[in-house]
Amino acid sequence: MNKIICGTWQEELPKIPNEFVDLIIIDPPYVLTKEKWDKEDQVNEILSRELLRILKPTGSLYCWGGIGEKSQTIINWFLIFKNTGWYFKDWITWKKQRGMGNRRGWLYTREEILWFVKDNKHFFWNTENQYSTERRKRDGGKDIIRPSQSGKFAKSLYKRITNVWDDIHERTFNIKEKVNHFTPKPEKAIESIILAHTKEDDIVLDCFLGSGTTAVVAKKLKRNFIGIEMNKEYCDLAVEKLINQ
Repeated sequence: MNKIICGTWQEELPKIPNEFVDLIIIDPPYVLTKEKWDKEDQVNEILSRELLRILKPTGSLYCWGGIGEKSQTIINWFLIFKNTGWYFKDWITWKKQRGMGNRRGWLYTREEILWFVKDNKHFFWNTENQYSTERRKRDGGKDIIRPSQSGKFAKSLYKRITNVWDDIHERTFNIKEKVNHFTPKPEKAIESIILAHTKEDDIVLDCFLGSGTTAVVAKKLKRNFIGIEMNKEYCDLAVEKLINQ
């Protein structure tokens, strides 16, 4: 644990014991860009069953994916996970602040995240971390929770986080960052997932680690991590990020 493993998921996942990790976050190739690592779809039934094997009954799986004219990976992956024993919980849309592409049609400003659990009766959910920093309008900015029209009281002065994430800004790339990795995910999104589904010292797995965001955030939040990445350049980048954290 707490090391960057340079290898493929096919080589490394079989080495992990049954029901060993608490949370899985993966960002597989969308088969969308011209990058070498993005040429082959890595999600299949073998991967799904391996992830299911190593996850604890209380665990969750989050899988990033794309939907659009050039890539419908999120639809294909949904069917693979659902048909191999996972219980589907939600489909989250990350609304990005900037558009991508110049094709004829609506500007592309979204990425998708699938949330599955191993056991719907026992998955871990941290209720303390399901609220945003935005205050409820009904309470008028005061530290008093007012009842709804039905007379019920909310559990917090703050709004619950929804399954549309429109307050997370993507990174502003400079040329060097774009060369280092084409599609890093924002730390705030990874942080929200980890806080919702783990406690300190739990184990977070990412077998498509890329530039290391999942490992970096897990370390910041005092979680253990297992990071697997097949590209040596990205492994080195992830290690550098962890050292400089």
